[in-house]
Amino acid sequence: MRTTTVDRPGRRSDAIDMVGRHDDAGLARVRAWVTERADSRATSVSALLLCETAVSRLGVSGAALTVDTSQGWSETLHSTDLLGEQLAEIQVTVGEGPCVDAGRVGGPVLVADLDTAAIGRRWPLFAPLAVHAGARALFALPLRVGSIHAGTLVLHRAEAGSLDATTLTDALAFARLALRLLLDERAGLGGADHDLGDSLSLHDLRVHQATGMISAQLEVGMADAFAALRGRAFADQRPLGELAADVVARRVRFDLTEETI
Repeated sequence: MRTTTVDRPGRRSDAIDMVGRHDDAGLARVRAWVTERADSRATSVSALLLCETAVSRLGVSGAALTVDTSQGWSETLHSTDLLGEQLAEIQVTVGEGPCVDAGRVGGPVLVADLDTAAIGRRWPLFAPLAVHAGARALFALPLRVGSIHAGTLVLHRAEAGSLDATTLTDALAFARLALRLLLDERAGLGGADHDLGDSLSLHDLRVHQATGMISAQLEVGMADAFAALRGRAFADQRPLGELAADVVARRVRFDLTEETI
């Protein structure tokens, strides 16, 4: 996963992110935070609750979760404040910005200061509108399963400033968990008893069989195979059980070169 960062005017660096996708300790920590918040409120785990937890734990001003639509643009599914919704709307309107770039390149786009000459040249329409709306820093973390882009976890700050290494690791873990919650919600797996672990929570035998077959096809573990199945169902807008039946019947096969987690 390629991470694009802009830390100060005129400086842009591209680095291969080696922490977010495989940091199981970070993911476990984020799961615990989200579960703790749900328990304290006597409510169920949800993508909105995750966004609220991200704000409190990462030291950002707000968080939003956007999803891709079949029409080719993104829409805001959850946001902790009005500014998050405005930033998403501005990017859809002008067709540029960190979220647009994150979706295109497939990696996080981290902007420590939106009010610089370098950023103004990069996004001449979005940057001044975002600053006028009240944002100074924005961090766009794409939610992806292989080649499928499901949406973006967007964090913003009212003050300029980058994410330190530990906070970035946690932010990427929040994005991983947000993807799982998004796919679970679309598959009807949410609710009060929602499990944030990696075990399969469905009783449909076809889903278990299909997950095992995808695990062999992609040469990945069962958790990643289940994520790939849900990601394909999300992208194709098909019921999970229906897609699983096609996998079991060998009408659908997952290609290692296209679906790598």
